[in-house]
Amino acid sequence: MEIRSEKEKIISTSKRNDEKIDNIIFDEIEEEKEKLPDNIPKNMEISKKKVTTRKNRRTFFQKLVENTKALFTPFKENKETTFLQEYEESYGQTHLNFYKGTYNQALQAAKEETKFLILYLHSPEHYSTDKFCEKVLSNENILAIANNSYICWGESIKHPAGLLLAGKFNVTTFPFLAIVSKNSQARYQMAKVFEGYTKVSQLLTVLVNTLEENERIMSTQRVKEEERRSSREIREQQDREYLESVAKDGERLRIEKEKEKIEKEKRELELELQRLEKERLSELKKKKIEKKERQKREIEEKRRNLKPEPNPKTEEGVVRLRVIFPDGEKLSRSFSKQWEITTLFDWVDIQENNSIKPEKYYFVKNYPKTTFSEKNKTFEKAGIQNGDSLMIIKK
Repeated sequence: MEIRSEKEKIISTSKRNDEKIDNIIFDEIEEEKEKLPDNIPKNMEISKKKVTTRKNRRTFFQKLVENTKALFTPFKENKETTFLQEYEESYGQTHLNFYKGTYNQALQAAKEETKFLILYLHSPEHYSTDKFCEKVLSNENILAIANNSYICWGESIKHPAGLLLAGKFNVTTFPFLAIVSKNSQARYQMAKVFEGYTKVSQLLTVLVNTLEENERIMSTQRVKEEERRSSREIREQQDREYLESVAKDGERLRIEKEKEKIEKEKRELELELQRLEKERLSELKKKKIEKKERQKREIEEKRRNLKPEPNPKTEEGVVRLRVIFPDGEKLSRSFSKQWEITTLFDWVDIQENNSIKPEKYYFVKNYPKTTFSEKNKTFEKAGIQNGDSLMIIKK
C-alpha cells in the first residue's frame, strides 16, 4: 500500500510539472504576441495539444514557439531590398519565377493567363526554411511544372505585405505554400495549403494532380475569358462602325462648318495683321520723328556749345585743318591743340546740308596713314598737325 501510494504521488507530481511547463511555454507565446506593434494582427489562437509523453510534448511546444516567434517577430521595413534580392543572396538564382508585382497584381495575371497561383510566404528565421528552399524550391522538376504552368508569387514575413498575408490566412507554421484558384463563384480560394516542411515528391504530386483535377475548371475559365474577350471586341467593332457611320453622315456638315471657321479665322487674321502693320508703321513714324527731333536738339546744343574758332595770328598752339566730306566738299577751320577731337566731330555734325549721321564716321589722314576715332584725345596727343587734311570716312 505504501509503495502504491508513493507511486501515485510521483505520477501526480509529474503531471503537475508538465502542466507547469505547458503554462510557462504558453506564457512565452503570449508575451511575444504582446510585444507586437498595434498594426500587426494578434488573432492567432494557440490551443494546447494533448501529447502522450513529456518528450513529445516538449518537442511540440518548442516547434510551436519557434513558429509563433517567426511569424510575429516585428518587421523592419527595408525600402532598399526586395524579397527576391534577399532570396537570391541566400539561395542563388535557381528558384521559382516569382512574379514582380503585388499580390493582387499576381492574382490578376493568373486570371488573365487562366493559371493557378502559387503563394509562398518566406520566414528566414524558421529552422526548416533553408532546407525547404535549397532542396524543394530549387528542385528542377518542381521548377519545370511551377514556372511553366503556374504564376508564382512570394514574399517574406519580414516585409509588411508578407506579414499581413500571414495574418490574413492565419498562418501558424512555416514554410508556408498554397495553391490559389477561383471557385465557381469567381472568388479566390486556397485549393491546397502546405504548412511546414514538404517533401519534393509530395509537392510535385500535388502540383501535377491539381492541374489534372482542375483542367475542366481552367478550360471553362478559358472559354469564358475568350467569350468575354470576343464580346468586348465585337462591342468595340460595333462602336467603331457606329462612329464611322455618324462621322460619314455628318462629314459634309463638318467640312462646311470647318470651312466657315477657317474663312472667319482668315478674315480675322488679315484684319489683325492690318491693325498690327498700321500700329507698326505708326510707331515707326513716331520713332523716326522723335529721333529726328532728338538729333535736331543735339545739333543745336552742339552749335551752342561749340568753342569759337581761335585766331592763329594772335593765339599760340592753333592748328588749321582742311576737312574733306564724302561728297567732295572741302571746309577749313582752326582748332586749339589742347582741345579734344570731339570738337572736330561736333563741328562736322552742325554743318548745313550734312548727310553724315552723327557717330557714323571717323577721320583719316593720308600721310602718314592715320585713323582718328577716339574723341577724348587732344589734337596734340593724337598727332594732328597744322595744315593736315582729314578725310571723313563713313562707318
